[in-house]
Amino acid sequence: MLPVNDSGAQQHPAFFLLVGIPGLEWAQAWIAIPLCTMYVIAALGNSIILYVIKTEPRLQEPMYLFLAMLAITDLVLSTSTVPKMLAVFWLSAGAIDFHACLVQMFFIHAFSSVESGVLMAMALDRYVAICYPLQHSAILSLQAIGTLGSLILLRAVLLISPFAFLANRLPYCGHQFISHSYCEHMAVVKLACGNIRANVVYGLFVAFVVVGFDIFIIAMSYVMILKTVLRLPSQEARLKAFGTCASHICVILSFYIPALFTFLTHRFGHNVPHHIHIIVAILYLLVPPTLNPVIYGVKTKMIRERILTIFLISGGQRTTFREVMSVFNGSYATPYSFILLGIPGLEASYYWLSIPLSSMYVITLLGNCTILYTIKTEQRLHKPMYIFLCMLAGIDLVLSTSTLPKMLCILWFRAGEIDFGACMVQMFFIHSFSIMESTVLVAMAFDRYIAICNPLRYDSILTNPLLAKIGAGVILRGTVFIIPIIILAARLPYCKTNVIPHTYCEHMAVVKLACSSILANVVYGLLVALLVVGVDLLFITLSYSMIARAVMALPSKDARYKAFSTCAPHVVVILVSYTPALFTILTHRFGHHVQPHVHILLANFYLLFPPMLNPIVYGVKTKEIRERVTHIVLRRK
Repeated sequence: MLPVNDSGAQQHPAFFLLVGIPGLEWAQAWIAIPLCTMYVIAALGNSIILYVIKTEPRLQEPMYLFLAMLAITDLVLSTSTVPKMLAVFWLSAGAIDFHACLVQMFFIHAFSSVESGVLMAMALDRYVAICYPLQHSAILSLQAIGTLGSLILLRAVLLISPFAFLANRLPYCGHQFISHSYCEHMAVVKLACGNIRANVVYGLFVAFVVVGFDIFIIAMSYVMILKTVLRLPSQEARLKAFGTCASHICVILSFYIPALFTFLTHRFGHNVPHHIHIIVAILYLLVPPTLNPVIYGVKTKMIRERILTIFLISGGQRTTFREVMSVFNGSYATPYSFILLGIPGLEASYYWLSIPLSSMYVITLLGNCTILYTIKTEQRLHKPMYIFLCMLAGIDLVLSTSTLPKMLCILWFRAGEIDFGACMVQMFFIHSFSIMESTVLVAMAFDRYIAICNPLRYDSILTNPLLAKIGAGVILRGTVFIIPIIILAARLPYCKTNVIPHTYCEHMAVVKLACSSILANVVYGLLVALLVVGVDLLFITLSYSMIARAVMALPSKDARYKAFSTCAPHVVVILVSYTPALFTILTHRFGHHVQPHVHILLANFYLLFPPMLNPIVYGVKTKEIRERVTHIVLRRK
């Protein structure tokens, strides 16, 4: 029975379950991809708008201060919904605490009201700027802007707070499934088993007061703007006046059209399919935060110029990655290229070292391609365990190919030069795919736990949609953790030397060349290492602890042996991956007396050993793969 919190006659569920998009459950993992992309664009775009307005004195004007308010509102509005929405779509993690749901409801509706209020304020700003240009600064002073912003926020809080109180007072009688991807007011209160008339009437009242009043003020402002502009003597002056309003009109349309469509279909469109309601409601929350910074970035000359100054270096010349980053550094201290030295102290042995390294790379390519081909062509191997093994093989191919070819160029031809941007890209691939490999090993441990501890539910738990979500989570985790490392490394000035004493662009080897503080790089690097290696090892250890308990409880020795044997390849792969990784991290951070060439050799083995040994371990220890490979190679049944 669903747990409830009793308060007199009230019955509140301990939590709600967000269903997502009913009827499109099969497509939710794919729908999440454009939504995630829109959220990233919204977060980056609005953050850039805020940074540009803050750092450019020319933009400390009413129009841009209102735009900053709009950007903050969009960040809050999207962040209060999209992360949970993606968790619902990718991980089926729809559970949300009752009070957390009410908080989300408050933020969604309150900041939608704030956004509408800010758009109204921006319309008033355009009206004053065009109709009373000489008094613009006097009327819209900083104090007036602050007061207007406070009133907009206060209006939202006062009008939306009763939503939460009215929803909180309702009894829900055990109903917990919300047919939506977020806690929208009407979607929540429709679960109540009491009278929701007050909620419906108050919701309509707020909609008409906020949207009706704001649209009326906006319409009146633009009617008076239009009258003033049409009286201007020249066509050029009229076009210029209209041009200052174009961005705002686009933003108004992108906000109010989906808002009105959502409101009207929700209230009166009973024949509209339910999933259309929800998709439009999602777009209403995501499209304006995504488009607003794009529209203002493209249409507003001063913002466009400032962004170009930051990112491109004006002058019409082709801009390199080095020149872009030099703007952030405040100097041209970013080198055009680095020189990868190789293995200092072992230059005389480069040719000999290249032989085992190139052999390992060939074995890695052949082994992992064989694993991928074998699993693809053998129907019996289309199981979660082998799908995870495919992910591991794909990651190993990328990890080795992003380092070995350049490494062999250094050892054979002394061709150590690498473009600054290419170095940053290589750094990203090395560290992000290392994290992905660690995450896949956790997923494989989880697979073994389910297979041994819950064998009857194995196929129902590890379904293909869940495997797809795990794969997406693997990529997302590796990308999100490593992007800040690249940004932190790229912003540093490198005025010491451009020679990297390493065979590839390893994070700490690169940032040690910087001539400013690298404390942020060191701290973030340690944090990522602890979060990834520490958390992953913890989950793997817990999985195998529970596996060991389940196996030891089996009645026969043969059953225990068989259960342990299914885990053997994975345990070997874990040891192969984490032992050199931990040794490399520890010697790099604390082994200051260890010779540099030992550091570098260990780092190379860390990147090369797991990709080479993983297909061998699974090929030898896994009966199904061994039989299929033997059949392919020897052409016998």
